[in-house]
Amino acid sequence: MPKDTFFRLPAERRDRLVREAIREFADRTYAEASLSQIARRASIPKGSFYQYFEDKLDLYRWLLTDEVPRRKRAFLGDVDADADFWRVLETVVERGMAFLVEHPELARLAAAAADPTAIAEVRGLHRSICDAGIAEIGALLDRGQKTGALSKSLDLALSARLVNAIIGRGLTDIVLHELGAELHEVLASEALRKKLGPKRRARLAAQAVALIRGGLDSSAD
Repeated sequence: MPKDTFFRLPAERRDRLVREAIREFADRTYAEASLSQIARRASIPKGSFYQYFEDKLDLYRWLLTDEVPRRKRAFLGDVDADADFWRVLETVVERGMAFLVEHPELARLAAAAADPTAIAEVRGLHRSICDAGIAEIGALLDRGQKTGALSKSLDLALSARLVNAIIGRGLTDIVLHELGAELHEVLASEALRKKLGPKRRARLAAQAVALIRGGLDSSAD
């Protein structure tokens, strides 16, 4: 986690450091990412970096477990507790795609963290990021059970993993098929991302939720 000295930095300098760190880890693997590059682009001496974080892993962990999730939550907004469960799920899926369009570097960093890795020091971190995403879906499904939208007999742990497969990697594959491009091309091209406009996102979200609903309704009481 950041040291107190990081939070005492002037806001502009702190924001610049975070921006360049996100850029570096989004553009390169953890092994390839360079603190020297981050420091150079943030216009700080590399030695000063250790006044703010313990090491590269400390910075990477904070970005993935705190900063990126915080920004994504702010982007997605609050869920209306009284809204229809299926409409809420469609909104979550659509806003997830919108996040990719409007914040490509954050999306690229999050996607990289979800990929398996052979690097021992970050393997457990990557696993915990994936588990946290599944837990969020589990909480949403739990809400669906409590409101009567889902069967009380539904296995939430298993269902959360199945839903995650559809609206996570599965939906990404559908988007890439629609756009006829690879993920790195979509994240690097504003023109491609613009093709994933609100109407297209809404259609894909509705289709994904219809598939999920069909599967979960099969367990209805």
